[in-house]
Amino acid sequence: MTKVTGEAPGRLDFLGGVADYSGSLVLEMPLSLTTKVTITETKLLELVFRSEGQAECTLPLGTDPQDAPKWVRYPYGCLWLFSAAQGWQPKGGLIFQIESKVPESMGVSSSAALEVATLRALEKLSGKIFIGTKLAQLAQRAENEIVGAPCGLMDQLASAYGVRGALLPILCRPDKLGESMKLPSNVVAVGWPSGVKHAVSDSPYMTARTGAFMGKKLIEQGTGRRLKHATELAPAELKSLPDSILPEAITGRVFKRRHIGVDDPHSKIEDTRKYHTRAAVSFPIEENHRTEAAVALLRGMTGRNRQTSLIVLGELLYQSHAGYSSIGLGCPETDEMVSEVRKLGAAKGLYGARVSGGGSGGTVVVLLRRSALPVLKQLARKLKRPTNFIL
Repeated sequence: MTKVTGEAPGRLDFLGGVADYSGSLVLEMPLSLTTKVTITETKLLELVFRSEGQAECTLPLGTDPQDAPKWVRYPYGCLWLFSAAQGWQPKGGLIFQIESKVPESMGVSSSAALEVATLRALEKLSGKIFIGTKLAQLAQRAENEIVGAPCGLMDQLASAYGVRGALLPILCRPDKLGESMKLPSNVVAVGWPSGVKHAVSDSPYMTARTGAFMGKKLIEQGTGRRLKHATELAPAELKSLPDSILPEAITGRVFKRRHIGVDDPHSKIEDTRKYHTRAAVSFPIEENHRTEAAVALLRGMTGRNRQTSLIVLGELLYQSHAGYSSIGLGCPETDEMVSEVRKLGAAKGLYGARVSGGGSGGTVVVLLRRSALPVLKQLARKLKRPTNFIL
């Protein structure tokens, strides 16, 4: 029987985060932690899914993936969509063995790692290879359409195409990959788990996402300008818009009286919910600008301007964190972690920090000198936060 294995890493979201769904530039770093999916052919006409910490699941061939347990929908959704996209069917049954070191629900894309690893294994099994960024796009579809989690594409792109130890610039329109960039010598970005789990399907993420697309629609109507992505606007252009065009907040009911939906199939506008549209659409526009500035700083860094550039880069992280809070994706635990990093500051080798990924808990990314890792560990103990930093 044929046996194949696919492997893919989680990712650390350095800058960008939830701005991906608005076409922002983002900076992502693949982790050393990976997920492996081993697929074994079997003569039995069934699909078997095994993963540590989960009860083994056996399904007859042809079962609708929506009828599977949620954790199974990730690999099964990949198989379902792969078969349709590549015009391929397995000869018989398959056994999926999942082994993952990527922490779940911690904002480091354990789901993307699982999807990409599954699709890589299926490529080997079938001999059908994706061209360009098609593999990442199919992985995103599995999460959006089968699992029902409305993520952007940056996680799958970072997992599939990132270079270990380097930041990958991705312009999420939807999949323009830049040249990977190394951080300066003896400087690292680490993930500091908050211990607070998060999910992109939860209300705060969906409220922020929906508010961003509502804000885009309001801008288009008020200015007569058609935008493919909200991040085509510059921050200064956004600041100049009056409240009559882009109000601070609007209820779903009032918005629907004036507009016919938004340009996002995953946004569901609730009549009684108040959406903070100005903040929601401001975040991705400003985050895109911050990420562009970060890329310029990293590419232009020299021995003479290194310290100043790192301090400015750290400030961009702090600004991004404040942006998360402004759209309802902060939480007390991550706010405290970032605040304490700022207090120690560059004098202690800690340049900046921000909540990453979908926010509302998860992981804080910290930019620091490698020699300052013991300082960060001491801070983690003081705050009674996890000390198992993610690299």
